Amino acid sequence: MSARSNMSVAILATWLAGFAIPWVLAHASDEAVPQDEIENTYRAQAQGWALFQGKNYDEAVEYLEFAAERGFKHAQVLLGQILFDGLGDVPQNVNMGIGWLGVGAEGESEARLRQSYEMRREALVKRLTDAGRDANEVNDQIDNLVNTFISSYDGKRTRVVCELVQQAGTHGKVTRCRYLDEANYPTISLTPMR
Repeated sequence: MSARSNMSVAILATWLAGFAIPWVLAHASDEAVPQDEIENTYRAQAQGWALFQGKNYDEAVEYLEFAAERGFKHAQVLLGQILFDGLGDVPQNVNMGIGWLGVGAEGESEARLRQSYEMRREALVKRLTDAGRDANEVNDQIDNLVNTFISSYDGKRTRVVCELVQQAGTHGKVTRCRYLDEANYPTISLTPMR
């Protein structure tokens, strides 16, 4: 994992412990998002996706985290998978992973994003209850963690909206996330990834 990725993971871990304010809280929801921020988010998501597909997980974390923090569901789920499973050289962090997976599965999310979360959540609950933990307590802890991620990274503070849209040429729907402010910039050079 790169030094920058280690730093990013450390910052998020610190936030979870209650010592830092996440990026999204610093932006008021009524401020228009600048064009370069929108374009950088789409580039980060696309780069993170490409690195994930190439199994360069440690490099993908930095890019996926950038888009995930702004409310992009595919980036949230990919980042969650990397952290939950400890893919590549990325250290496993089940708490961070389930948090990202949970926010990515919340609201307007396609079935495969919800299934990724539900599958890992069930495995985590089983593992912890098999080790003697109370199932209700485990589920409450997971719900609290996921709700913390939802309240910080659902896209409301960053003016991102996600919706299910018909996938061209199929009967299926996919999740599309976009900035509400895109209409303000007719020259945006990148379009959202699925």
